Amino acid sequence: MIKEMSKIQIIGSKAVLDECIRLLHALSVVHIETLPVEARFDDRFFRAHPIEKEKIREKRYLEETLERLKNLTFLLKTPPALERVTIQEGRMVSLIETIRSVEKKVRELHARREALTEEFNSLERYEKILRAFAPVVSRLGGLKNFVIIGLTIERSRRDVIRVLEGEVARITQGMYRLHVRELDEKTLGIVLTYQRRFDPEMRSLISSEAISEIKLPEEYEDMPLLVALERMARRREELKGLISSIERELEDISRRWYGVIVALRKAVEDKIDEIGVLSYCAETRFAFVIEGWIPKEMMEVVKEKFSRLFSSSVLVREIEIKEEEVDLIPVYIKNPRILKPFEVFLKALPTPRYGSVDPTPYIALFFPIFFGLIVGDAGYGLVLFLLGIYIKHRFRYNEFIYDLASVLSVCGVTSIIGGVLFGEFFGDLGERAGIVHPILFDRMKALKTFLALSIGIGIGHVLLGILIAVVNYINRGKVKEAGAKLSYFILITSFLLILGIYFEYLPRGLLSPGIIVLVVSFIFFVIVEGVLGPIEFIKALGNILSYVRIMAVGTASVVMAVVANRIGGLTGSLLVGILVAGLIHALNIILSLVSPTIQSMRLQYVEFLSKFYEGGGRRYEPFKKR
Repeated sequence: MIKEMSKIQIIGSKAVLDECIRLLHALSVVHIETLPVEARFDDRFFRAHPIEKEKIREKRYLEETLERLKNLTFLLKTPPALERVTIQEGRMVSLIETIRSVEKKVRELHARREALTEEFNSLERYEKILRAFAPVVSRLGGLKNFVIIGLTIERSRRDVIRVLEGEVARITQGMYRLHVRELDEKTLGIVLTYQRRFDPEMRSLISSEAISEIKLPEEYEDMPLLVALERMARRREELKGLISSIERELEDISRRWYGVIVALRKAVEDKIDEIGVLSYCAETRFAFVIEGWIPKEMMEVVKEKFSRLFSSSVLVREIEIKEEEVDLIPVYIKNPRILKPFEVFLKALPTPRYGSVDPTPYIALFFPIFFGLIVGDAGYGLVLFLLGIYIKHRFRYNEFIYDLASVLSVCGVTSIIGGVLFGEFFGDLGERAGIVHPILFDRMKALKTFLALSIGIGIGHVLLGILIAVVNYINRGKVKEAGAKLSYFILITSFLLILGIYFEYLPRGLLSPGIIVLVVSFIFFVIVEGVLGPIEFIKALGNILSYVRIMAVGTASVVMAVVANRIGGLTGSLLVGILVAGLIHALNIILSLVSPTIQSMRLQYVEFLSKFYEGGGRRYEPFKKR
């Protein structure tokens, strides 16, 4: 629900300003605002609080430190488990200096690892090429008066080889040997042998063509081929060990320091915040003023804390909220623990306006119900429930993913309940095995009943959304808006009443009163809403019909589950049948995770929330410790 907020003002001696800010930071409940000095006070007495040069230098130092700490966390590996680390403010400076030496060590290790990795990759490439050339070079190795060189060329430029060979034949007067080998799918290797007296002209030729000569590292240049290969292989193994040793050392540093660095980052950010919040203050020669917003339920707690710490030197009071400030009140949404995961759906919406309705309780009720009606299979529900539990455990430190997994677990439970009511356990497998039987109806056979249920849910859901809007406007004293929504509600209800009479679901004696109410409510609604009234009415009827998707997607899901079982039964082999049916069920479970979620979200956002949700609010962001 959206909590009631109060406007708080804190006035005190400038001598205790820093202590006041530290207390506000520790309390973590006041949403501090920039004080409109020119609007509230005479500029001759009050002015914006200037930040001292010393504080500015400290802030710059802390920001540079923060950037270094962020970079350092990228260089380290996140350990499997992080211990909670508390940084005492008095130890912050000394700890920053300690981290400098850790940073230096980490950067040296990374530089060494990069150099060794580059050497390793280089040797691997050379070794691969030399092994490809080895048979040819070995046959030519005894020709002491000949030069043997290796070249590489892209496979796409193979035509260059013919041109090269023609030029080599001309220069050497036919006294050469040229061997072409495939090194890999993109590269060709060439071994070229010619008399040493032609070497200068040959080098000039090679440098002018689109080919690359293989130049070994200096330490391998004068070695026989087999010796070079042996040395390279030995060096590569040595490099593997050195790289692994650096990796282990980095892991040890990460285990020891990662948690400390993360905690220090947060402590530095907190300190930067405390300096930054000084710009929100106003001051006189001897006093300061801070204003902000606070949940009404916390006002007395804050007053008591300030009174205990500062006695009479600081005044904390609640001040009147002016009419023009109502739209500026930050919105603080707080729900019971069981509902909190469903607040994740509000992340896709603008912040609700202060004084409007928090839709979280309604989403927490209807989203799992719609999901369960669409999936409606106890077997699928059990899989989704267990998947949700696993994800919650796996990502327990990621609030967003944890909340999504909690919603998935609840939807798994409603799917199990739906499966029990519809008699479905992996399609018709449960019924064939005698485990479950339909209690409400069989979704494949009772399509009309399922359709009527879906439309009935749509009617109730849409009308509830309009009623919520009516009640909210009444509570906020907006009589005109409440009257418009009420006439909207009566118009839709009377129209549905007449439809019920026409299809003989209701007695015909209600027809005349229903038509009168319909006409009167329509006229009133058009007067209040103007030409958009009829469009809104038609839109509402379309919203109700949109709930047919519950039946359509739900039926498609159960049909696919039944088809999986029947295809599995046609294979003639128990093992193959289980495998085939299992694969189709797995695909259907994935679809049951995606499609019902999308359809249920659409019904919440478009058909339901559009009736009462008001965006455009400001998010409550208290000045709090990280």
